[in-house]
Amino acid sequence: MVSSVAYSSPESKPDKKQFRFFVNSDSQMGPVDTTNKALKILNELLEHFISEVNQAHSKNPIDFVVYNGDLVWDPYQNAFDNFIRIVSKQVVPTMLVHGNHDGFDNDPKFFEAQKKLSGFEKLNYSFDYGNWHFVVIGSQEKYRSDEAKKQQIAWLENDLKKNADKKVMLFMHYHILPVGLSQMEFYSLWPNTFKKNTLDTLTKFGNVKYVFNGHVHSGVKASIKSSLEYKGIKFINVPTPVMARPFGEEFSEYENDPSDRYFRRGFYLEVKVDGDDVKLIGHKINHDFSVQYPNQFNKFVHKMEPRFLSSEGKIKPNKTLKNPSFDNQLEGWETSYRYEKDQLNSFVNFVQNGSNILWLRAPWGSWNFDEYMETYQVVDLKKNVLQELVYDFETPNFSQQGGGGFIKLNFFNEKGFRLKTLILHWGAKEERVKIMQKSWFYNADESYYINFEEELVSGKIIFMPLFFDNLDSQVLSININHFLTMGKTNLDNDEVSHFSVSHGVWSRLLKKESQLFSKLVVKSVNLRELDDDGALNSTNTIMINNKVLDMEQKDKVFPYFQYQSNKK
Repeated sequence: MVSSVAYSSPESKPDKKQFRFFVNSDSQMGPVDTTNKALKILNELLEHFISEVNQAHSKNPIDFVVYNGDLVWDPYQNAFDNFIRIVSKQVVPTMLVHGNHDGFDNDPKFFEAQKKLSGFEKLNYSFDYGNWHFVVIGSQEKYRSDEAKKQQIAWLENDLKKNADKKVMLFMHYHILPVGLSQMEFYSLWPNTFKKNTLDTLTKFGNVKYVFNGHVHSGVKASIKSSLEYKGIKFINVPTPVMARPFGEEFSEYENDPSDRYFRRGFYLEVKVDGDDVKLIGHKINHDFSVQYPNQFNKFVHKMEPRFLSSEGKIKPNKTLKNPSFDNQLEGWETSYRYEKDQLNSFVNFVQNGSNILWLRAPWGSWNFDEYMETYQVVDLKKNVLQELVYDFETPNFSQQGGGGFIKLNFFNEKGFRLKTLILHWGAKEERVKIMQKSWFYNADESYYINFEEELVSGKIIFMPLFFDNLDSQVLSININHFLTMGKTNLDNDEVSHFSVSHGVWSRLLKKESQLFSKLVVKSVNLRELDDDGALNSTNTIMINNKVLDMEQKDKVFPYFQYQSNKK
């Protein structure tokens, strides 16, 4: 059996100063005789890519090609056989990176493909080329236990320490910095401790200059705009042959023929190295137009998304709710980090005329899951004080073909673990929402898997639909103390340390441009103290426009796509 931690490396060429290589991420091969149209197109694109590599090599040598994970759509032998069949035609050396589609645990098929195409069998490996040191690490599907994760971190730290005097490029399949889509928030390295340890290791010695990832599925424009710099490292989201995720834009030169079989597909990256100088160039297979990447990228700072390295429950809470009427714009509030298009931005979150306006217009793209964004704040829970949260907002406006929104409260203990959740939701086609709830709970306390049915039954999660009166404005009030004592998950005030308050919108996506949207205008969010005389009685936990909301979850149904329950 091949060890998942390997220390030797392939043949190196340390004296070569000028060289270039290509990076192809997420080729995602199916079997050679697949009847799936999308896989047929990907099979064709890899054939075309190999021809393009060989032709380009005959004119100007290419030193190697890195296939940066997800070599196959699913880890079946016939898919790997097809990948090997096609790539074996390539006349330049091949480097393979393990991706999340390439097999779990001791599945040997990735290593078998690597041995046939690269001549060695290693999940983690490194080598020198020119005056650069190259490092490859496998995806965490091969590192699912805590001990295995520690082994990978230890291998990486040891390799970077031994090569502390060299400039380093590293290849990994998963993205490790946020890219601005909610469907990717929960889908990088998990848990946050592993992600943080990996980042700390990458930045520890100051020698890593580039990290190339796949997984995200972007075209060239989104690749450039979603790549970030952090602590001196450029984290590059490599463009992919697969249909791009819903960033919603691309360079016009690539958008001129929607009838093209390979429209919005078929992208890859060229890297030119001249000593310490590195140039990145985006390409589309069988297309003359190319794009040189900028020398500098936007810098990632903690304020962009505080929940990226520290879950919501571990964010330092405000003593009391700050800026409840948005008089100081969004001071005191945090907002989801979202991708910004050059024109007609899909994600808009701002303050105008004293109101927080969230407006999500569904972008185009494949992987057409829902997207969401929110405004949130983490606040201390005052002990032995009756408190009421009051939302004043305009009646939400959303597409009946698929849009909506929510008001969400998460309650945490001192260690930042989620104790109870309230989600008040509205919208159309909610049963088609597939992704956002995963990000909600991953962002809250790093929970990657949630047993929604169990938490609904126990009352740890309470989902309630909001039905609005025919009014321009709605007033929602939540008696926090009474909510905490509801259901089987009956919390004492002393158990809860702090809580988060958030409001947001979501919208479905389509493969083509769409008019789907959701808009929410919040005028104020007030947290007020109640004396005994002013406190709501125990039956009035939540009120909307002075009417009591029925809190009986009679059917215990999770409102979204894949977690619906038939339990009564």
